[in-house]
Amino acid sequence: MPYDILIAIDNPDTIPGCMAPAAAVARRLEAPVTGLYVTGVPAPSAYGDVTGWQQMIDAYMEAQRLAATQAEMAFRQELARFQLAGDWLYRESDMTNGIADVARVYDLLILGQATPQAESDRLAALRPEDIVLDCGRPVLLVPFAGEFDEVGRRVLIAWNGSREATRALHDALPLLAGAEAVTVIEVDRVASDAGEAALGAGEVAEFLNRRGLPARSEAAASGDVSVPDLLLSRAADLGADLVVMGSYGRSRLSEAVLGGVSRSIFQTMTVPVLMSH
Repeated sequence: MPYDILIAIDNPDTIPGCMAPAAAVARRLEAPVTGLYVTGVPAPSAYGDVTGWQQMIDAYMEAQRLAATQAEMAFRQELARFQLAGDWLYRESDMTNGIADVARVYDLLILGQATPQAESDRLAALRPEDIVLDCGRPVLLVPFAGEFDEVGRRVLIAWNGSREATRALHDALPLLAGAEAVTVIEVDRVASDAGEAALGAGEVAEFLNRRGLPARSEAAASGDVSVPDLLLSRAADLGADLVVMGSYGRSRLSEAVLGGVSRSIFQTMTVPVLMSH
């Protein structure tokens, strides 16, 4: 069955970093890669001179159209360099909602991690955590620092028995084709509400073994180390080129108030991360 990849581009400078992992997946799955540029639309100001605000919006949109043209040229050059089939889409709409909407008809969305500078520069900033929550598709997040020419050869799967972790596991299967090593890690395992042990990492590894993947399981206790730091540390130890995990197991409100594993990973990732919700 054909597989379609979508790359959301909010800055021409992020294209090379996202294209290398996209190409790794696209070649393995013989998939086309579509680039998407969504301008964002600044919210109307409730204060000050309305005319001045409209001039600011007009200037912003003009700059975005120019940036989109530059981004398309850079994207098509990268398609040619990697000898990939693909296309280009442009939308003038809210950035986060626009990307989520388009992503719903693709098999995989690739997002580059926002740099601190980019987050402070944009009037209509991208909200990647909302995209993961709302698009209903797996999202491959690529760190802004580093080069990632391979994805899915050495994989770390974070497992906690949740619906989100299950969704991420199955969404990741196409990316695991030909994997050399897959480690399923379970951190601070807890019993179910009924007092029974929930389905563990060992059973997940057996499931992957039945599919011909070289998977093994391990358990870990976080202790004084945060779960995100533990996961990223194990990924480094294993030489992983991909981390797979569910996103936002708790409500969005509690994540916003308390933080959480998924929010921390967004901010500190050092390796591509596949998230599903």
